Amino acid sequence: MQKIFITRDLGADSIFYKTLTVNGFEVFGESLVCFRALPFGEVPPADWVFFYSKNAVRYFFAQVSPEAMPAVKWAAIGPGTAAVLSENGHPPDFTGDGDPVRAAAAFLASARGCRVLFPRAKESRQSVQRLLENQIVALDLVVYGNAPRTDFDLPDFDVPVFTSPLNVQAFFSKKSQKMGKIVAIGPSTGAALAALGIRDFVVAGEPSEEALAEVVLNIFLAGKR
Repeated sequence: MQKIFITRDLGADSIFYKTLTVNGFEVFGESLVCFRALPFGEVPPADWVFFYSKNAVRYFFAQVSPEAMPAVKWAAIGPGTAAVLSENGHPPDFTGDGDPVRAAAAFLASARGCRVLFPRAKESRQSVQRLLENQIVALDLVVYGNAPRTDFDLPDFDVPVFTSPLNVQAFFSKKSQKMGKIVAIGPSTGAALAALGIRDFVVAGEPSEEALAEVVLNIFLAGKR
């Protein structure tokens, strides 16, 4: 049985897990990144609040009441983040597809010239902020930090699937196994692999569990041809 590892904690309802196990794969999931809340002061007034990740939503509302900021519009970079935003009582007024470039372009149609607050990780690449520079008034708010873990020990896998640059950093700080194909969730994660001299990897067409599972299936289907 082929073993697949993904750098994400998986629940029983994970589409990635269900898709691959139904097709006969053994799937393991574990995040190799640790997170911590960072205290922040007064939240500046804004027209929009844009979230890059589920964790940004969780750590923001850990310090801000969901009933606060009633006149603000809410935005999420992708569907997963949008779902957590809705769970906190704020169905988003804008939801991107998870790709920073496409999300920034679509968001600009509604937010041009507006004050946009970006709750984010300390280590965030601030992709949407940078893409929309001089077209919005970007307000920065660091709400959590993340760092590579070292307290893990993983067996060998046939295909590892990486969901962030920090997970790449953590994995290869401890693992040196030679692998065939490697899967990356997006361009920045692919760039982290390339920076380590790794060339044989595939970037998913979109940053979703469905797309990641499809890439894994295609790797093994191609090997059978």
